[in-house]
Amino acid sequence: MNRIVNKSGSGIVNKSVLWRKIKKQLVWYSFIIATIACLLVLTYTPMLTTIKYSFYKISVLGYGETFIGLKNYTALLRSSGFNKSIVNTIILAALNLTVIPLGLILASLINGLGKTRAQSFYRIGFYLPNIITGVSVVLIFQIVLKADGGILNRFLSYLFQNEIKIGWLSDSSIAKLGASIISTWSGLGYAMLINLAGLQSIPREIYEASEVDGCNRIQKWLHITIPQMNTTFIFLVTTNLISSFSRFTDLYILGQNSASGRPGGSLQSILMYVYQFSFETPNYGVSSAGAIILVIIIFTVMVVNLKFTGFFKKGKE
Repeated sequence: MNRIVNKSGSGIVNKSVLWRKIKKQLVWYSFIIATIACLLVLTYTPMLTTIKYSFYKISVLGYGETFIGLKNYTALLRSSGFNKSIVNTIILAALNLTVIPLGLILASLINGLGKTRAQSFYRIGFYLPNIITGVSVVLIFQIVLKADGGILNRFLSYLFQNEIKIGWLSDSSIAKLGASIISTWSGLGYAMLINLAGLQSIPREIYEASEVDGCNRIQKWLHITIPQMNTTFIFLVTTNLISSFSRFTDLYILGQNSASGRPGGSLQSILMYVYQFSFETPNYGVSSAGAIILVIIIFTVMVVNLKFTGFFKKGKE
């Protein structure tokens, strides 16, 4: 008999039917085998190796690895350079959050056009900067933000009828602002598109009901639009902070292909500090410890962000 009994004892299942079901499931799982293998080889294995190396003194990989416990972490936390990179990263991340309200304002203006060709035109037009590579954007803005003869300084000089030479990228005191102008311009289209999707997902019936109650535009904005956009804001803040804390390419190019964060170390992020001790002045134990600290900081910021935005309360509901 080519039959077996169910574990529940409630009936009889044909072996061939059971095998076909298992075979079908194996076919489905085979599609993700490559992804799982890549994650194991390219993500999880290096991650575990990094954790291991953070407890060792390593000058050359594979030779003379000496276990030193938490000394790499202690050295980093006592390092003025590393602490400065943490402060730089936090300031740059905070400045980069301005792209969210700017994106909301832009999305509101575009949404006001209705579902017309004009809305499609502006939506595509403002998103175009996102398809330009980071290197190209930095090269363009090095001309725009140039201290002597830059496009922005020329515009300000014409506006105020006085010669203005602001070193947006060469003055260490305002270089963060210049770098934030670049990141804001690059990310504005994405923030606009996500905010626009959030605005268009708000049920029209709510606005119609508020009009019956006599609400004006400001009241609609404060009591309907903003609360309904809460989930969108959480998503944008979370993704923005993650990308800001892992910022590297544009800052590296602005520093003339150096991880020192020129000018004067004002643009050295945590990731650039890790890169510096990985390739420019190799100390793999210190760089590994820096990478782990960066992960801990990002995780902590994400938890705090989700806590304050009420994400965990929504999950319980």
